[in-house]
Amino acid sequence: MASIYKRLGFLILFLLVWELSTAKRDKVIPRKFLVCERVFEYFSNCIEFLVADPLFPKPSKRCCQHIVKLNQLAKHRLGPGTICQCIQYLVTGNTPPILASRITDLPIKCKTHLSFPISDRMDCSKVR
Repeated sequence: MASIYKRLGFLILFLLVWELSTAKRDKVIPRKFLVCERVFEYFSNCIEFLVADPLFPKPSKRCCQHIVKLNQLAKHRLGPGTICQCIQYLVTGNTPPILASRITDLPIKCKTHLSFPISDRMDCSKVR
């Protein structure tokens, strides 16, 4: 599990450095770019359940609370496509991989629905 958090930290740092290095001096970092940090924070609470960590047979209360927050972001602020892209950055190549059965179980066990797709093979360009 530590590797996912290291990757998450590295990805956030890389994206910030990349954006700053490509930005003009008078350009402000777009708010939309910074939102992936929030998506990573919220979604990372569900990773243990989604990769079938034996210590997490069900999603944590915090995971479920954050899925509700991600649904709100998908509906009212960012849209499901942006959330999809952020999650895709986080889970692509994840070891251990996210299990499809756990993705299906997540909204059921959290008693909610997903307003955005989750998969390691999703095509976010088709998500509206």
